[in-house]
Amino acid sequence: LAPYILNFLPTKTRKPTLKVMSEINSQLASYIRGQLTVAFSVAVMFIIGFSLVGMKYAITLGILAGFLNLVPYLGSFFAMVPVIFIAIVTGPVMLVKVIIVFVIEQTIEGRIVSPLVLGNQLKIHPITIMFVLLTAGKIFGITGIILGIPFYAVMKVVAIHVFEWYKGVSNLYEEEKKPVD
Repeated sequence: LAPYILNFLPTKTRKPTLKVMSEINSQLASYIRGQLTVAFSVAVMFIIGFSLVGMKYAITLGILAGFLNLVPYLGSFFAMVPVIFIAIVTGPVMLVKVIIVFVIEQTIEGRIVSPLVLGNQLKIHPITIMFVLLTAGKIFGITGIILGIPFYAVMKVVAIHVFEWYKGVSNLYEEEKKPVD
């Protein structure tokens, strides 16, 4: 797509635009790699948690939870529907155990795993990720939660390049020359 888009741009802007586009592509690829890593860790946490509480089909349900976790920030809730159903059929004690596993997993994932993994992949501080998620979620709802981090990563790349361009065209960031005595 990039070579096709570059054909429509003036010759002098093609090289910097290609650089920005490739960095954006790299950031989005890092986001996807981070999401896959988080989904894998969610699957492992659920498999371990369900196995510890004696849940039937722990491995299958854990893998399903990991796969559904690819839907950012909602997948674990979707994965809990069959788990809750099986727990209700098994008995009220199992339902309580499953809810405890779910709360522990969500706490670990939401406060530790996701911010650290995505922060390392995107080179964004984990607190910034949490702030972006809270802000985007408050302003744009579920769409903001899903698209907030990728949008922030893209805007970060664009802002860095705009600032570098501005430093080059303005004289505000040049070192002052010291007079020779």
